Amino acid sequence: MVTGSTSFGATDQLRQLLVEHGARWVVDAVAVRPGHPQLLAQLPYRRWIVGLPGNPYAALTAAHTLLAPLLAGLTGRLGRPLPALPRTPLTGDITAAPGRTRLIPVTWDGATARPVGGHRPAFLQGAALAAVPLDWHTPVPLILLTG
Repeated sequence: MVTGSTSFGATDQLRQLLVEHGARWVVDAVAVRPGHPQLLAQLPYRRWIVGLPGNPYAALTAAHTLLAPLLAGLTGRLGRPLPALPRTPLTGDITAAPGRTRLIPVTWDGATARPVGGHRPAFLQGAALAAVPLDWHTPVPLILLTG
């Protein structure tokens, strides 16, 4: 797993390094905010590289949406579907991200989810992430971060 250097700028060299080592791309960025420059590649001899964004909050979201399913597959769940995400009404002031799904930290009381607010690059709070598409409506899927 690599954190940072996963974007497409001149200083972001992970992609070039993977090409030089014969990597097979599985995921090369996603339409989500935060966390779009995440990547998943397989190197020869069944070795996996997971590239997480350098922004701590974006890395957290990428770990839950990319790394967790990979680990589930590699630890015996391969071929079995991932469990369905719980869906719940989302209340509060939400702004969609143009052209992307937005992952926002929320608190969840079992009945509704509400944005925690204040999520900046180093923000690592919340009991769940709500997946808010551009044309969002409730209920929304939740990615649970705690027990």
